[in-house]
Amino acid sequence: MSMQRWTILLTGLVGGVLGGVLMYVGNNSLYAIDEDTGPPPASLARAAELSDAFRWVSRRTLPAIVSIRTTQRVSSPQMTMRQRGFPFGQSFDGDSVEDFLGQLRQQMEQQSAQPNGSSEVTTGEGSGFIIDPAGVVMTNAHVVRGAAEVYVGLSDGREFQARDIRADELADIAILQIDAGEPLSTVPFGDDSTAEIGDWVLAFGSPFGLHRTVTQGIISAKSRGMKNLPMRQEFLQTDAAVNPGNSGGPLVNMRGEVIGINTAIETRSGGYDGISLAIPVSLARWVSDQLQEDGRVRRAYLGITPVELTAQAAREMDLPTSRGVLVGGVRPGSPADRGGVEKGDLILAIDGRKVRSRQQLMAIAERLRIGKEYELVVQRDDGESTLRVTVAEFPDSFADSRDSARGGRIDSLGVRVAVLTPELAQGLGMDVNNGVVITEVDRDGMAARMGLSPGVVIARVGNKAIETIKDLQKSLDEARSTGQLLLLVRSSSGTRLLNLPFD
Repeated sequence: MSMQRWTILLTGLVGGVLGGVLMYVGNNSLYAIDEDTGPPPASLARAAELSDAFRWVSRRTLPAIVSIRTTQRVSSPQMTMRQRGFPFGQSFDGDSVEDFLGQLRQQMEQQSAQPNGSSEVTTGEGSGFIIDPAGVVMTNAHVVRGAAEVYVGLSDGREFQARDIRADELADIAILQIDAGEPLSTVPFGDDSTAEIGDWVLAFGSPFGLHRTVTQGIISAKSRGMKNLPMRQEFLQTDAAVNPGNSGGPLVNMRGEVIGINTAIETRSGGYDGISLAIPVSLARWVSDQLQEDGRVRRAYLGITPVELTAQAAREMDLPTSRGVLVGGVRPGSPADRGGVEKGDLILAIDGRKVRSRQQLMAIAERLRIGKEYELVVQRDDGESTLRVTVAEFPDSFADSRDSARGGRIDSLGVRVAVLTPELAQGLGMDVNNGVVITEVDRDGMAARMGLSPGVVIARVGNKAIETIKDLQKSLDEARSTGQLLLLVRSSSGTRLLNLPFD
């Protein structure tokens, strides 16, 4: 075969190949181009650029992500309503409580062969992130609540026991300190106020113990209030996948900055259903700064019972607008009372900021400067009025619990409690009218080992309803004589019945 024929043959082969498939190089990638579909669209290159952005944020953030492991010693038997098949939030009064107590006693008799007073160590998992190279870690308060030991796992596999744990239950924020012996990687704080609905975000954490997991989504909503949670803040809502174990991990924007702390999910299945909630970083920073400086959080308050105003309620009350928050009550002697706020007023604005919801009003009010005077715009029958209110510090977080007439300490449980008032119940997001509310919990006390926390209401001891602190102390003394403690407690997340040896 002549050289000319080889040239023609090779030319034909190359021509056939190029006729069927072309090669396209773009954005540092090699794409095969089929003659039937044409060249790849420019959007494909832009999609690859988005992946590059996700990679950059992940590489920047992951070294500062930590996993949190807790241990807790729990006395047995201890049961919750969910373990018994009852839904959280269901009310158990009258005969239903007596029936339940009878069933529980029968089950306890069947378990009598087990050693009395036995206990077991349970473990919990969560997430967090390093905010200071010296080893300061931020997470959720509920991640470390009631823990005997807290261990922090770094991205390089090392694990350290946390010390100097400081938590604020109302904001659900905790600060931990670890001693790694060297500066650690951190992730910077961002500004959640600049986040917009539709912005891309990444969620970091350890769902189901799968450490260093990254999920992506968008900001689905802002200023989201949740009625079934006691915290006052407005949440960032996202569709980034968040599951058990993600709590305390950061929600990060595309600049690699933390704008929220993943905290809760709305779910009907018990797992991720597409709605995840994050505490705004502006609140988390405000809380953590105070925890690190003073070990406690000082909040301002107005002294009103805020009521959400719906459009239907506005029509029924013949109000000219559905904007604002209705004042359902004013606490005597409170800043609002001294400033002239009246029951039935419609609060439209505070400190120059328009008020759209009960949740927003509480979120704004608690961060006002204590002792400073602010303008409060209210709607009354005679039109709008501007009042001047000097805010005060919220009394002892929940109530005047250090006042002997209203609160007291229960040494046998390791708690401080206060009588539950309508204002307290409203602030805690619970529809209950009797009991005493826990305001402080000793870390090494019996209540901490039972998993109780500030904001939990003790409604019954045994079969006796609790109305006052004296009722609680008397019932506990009687329970001690029997060697068995049975507590019915309520919180915003439901009702629990706890039973354990008491000596």
